[in-house]
Amino acid sequence: MNLFHKLFFTLLILPINAEALELAPLSNKSYKGDYNEISKKGVIRVLVSMEVGFYQVSNGKPIGIISEFLSHFERHLAKKNDHTHIRIIPVSDDDLIWSLKAGFGDIAVGHLAITKARLRHIDFSTPTIKDSEEWLITAKGHAPITELADLSGKEIWVKGSSSYFETLQNINEQLTSNNMAPMDVHFLEESLGDNEVLEMVENKLLPATVIENYRAILWKKIIPNIQYHEEFPLKQDINIAWAVRKNSPQLTNVINQYITKIKKGSFLGNLIYKKYLNDEKWLAKILQTDNIDKLYELSDIFKHYSNMYNLDWQLTSALAYQESRLDNKAVSHKGAVGIMQVLPSTAKDKHVQIENIYTLENNIHAGIKYLSFVHKRYFDKPEISADNQLYFSLAAYNAGPAKIRRIRKKAQEQGYDPNVWFNNVELMALKYISKEPVHYVSNISRYYVIYKQIVQLKEQKEQRNALNKATFDFDNI
Repeated sequence: MNLFHKLFFTLLILPINAEALELAPLSNKSYKGDYNEISKKGVIRVLVSMEVGFYQVSNGKPIGIISEFLSHFERHLAKKNDHTHIRIIPVSDDDLIWSLKAGFGDIAVGHLAITKARLRHIDFSTPTIKDSEEWLITAKGHAPITELADLSGKEIWVKGSSSYFETLQNINEQLTSNNMAPMDVHFLEESLGDNEVLEMVENKLLPATVIENYRAILWKKIIPNIQYHEEFPLKQDINIAWAVRKNSPQLTNVINQYITKIKKGSFLGNLIYKKYLNDEKWLAKILQTDNIDKLYELSDIFKHYSNMYNLDWQLTSALAYQESRLDNKAVSHKGAVGIMQVLPSTAKDKHVQIENIYTLENNIHAGIKYLSFVHKRYFDKPEISADNQLYFSLAAYNAGPAKIRRIRKKAQEQGYDPNVWFNNVELMALKYISKEPVHYVSNISRYYVIYKQIVQLKEQKEQRNALNKATFDFDNI
């Protein structure tokens, strides 16, 4: 049987309209119940984690493999004369299970492997993916991993919420019981996607990570210059499934009826490549050595002025990368100049008043000072969370404070939360302004996460080098 048939048997080849699915933010009101109670409300809330190719939002609409799963599920319910609709609620990986247990969703769909630890908290459907494996991923040229001893002492990075961490813990127990050094396991930022982590390995920023083979197969054509150690799986016989709360037999039965009736597709693998994954690696440029070196070169200036205005220097650096790719010679068609793309009129404003913004340091100062002014004047409110204050400030840096204030009012009028950017006010920006501020905030948020991870890696490497040097010096006394 073709591997893709086996792994993605829950997808149909028929074209579907994923745009019909309802997209909603995480509510602050929870409720629980089995299928009979849920169906009376007319909505099944499905918690999903964002992942390129699997689930993402484009032009305010959900797209990707998981969207297709759920669109077919809604269609399946309609055939049973059940007019219950699917409401997609995006959450981070580490919030999937918690939000499900707490009653903020009815089903959780993501890369959820069935594990003993998870079964203590939640139940699972019939597997959607059977007999998967977990592979170690390293840069090209790494020595083959053929036995347990080859893992001893290896530095490996995974998300703390992932099943990979549980696997690595089990392997470390085996290593220590055999008097071998355990692996050195570190945690990744939870919001990083597969593509970002794999490209970090490709660029040798991360020494190693772990990924399930069905996901690795999708990325092999896109990110081929890494080593997939499939000859020695870290774990085998893994089943991936949808998750439901404990004591939900009716809902579990409805899901299982759908999963077992889905037909296999003979050219499913090619369909997924063509439909969802392209050759453009958006992260490639930001991870280029020149750009990382430039980030380090400019870090002292960004730290100085960011600290002056109580902002995170990695965030302001991410903004600069979005604005100019860290190029102080950049000039926009609107007349914005420099690394922070500051308009001369903005620099002269009484709230900024920075002269000669054509110099690197003054341009950075002006951009950060203006961002700080926008933040404090318009969004430093107790009803807005700290993260959302920054998202709104970034959007206003791009589109102007007046436009962002206007769409916050629109959000409230249309039943969205005016104090939350993602999946709320950003949808109003898309409708009443343009795609630009939506992409702008999204990109900077991603760059910010990447920068934080890069800086963390650099600091840990420097600490290890310092420790090794100290040990060497001590040994040579």
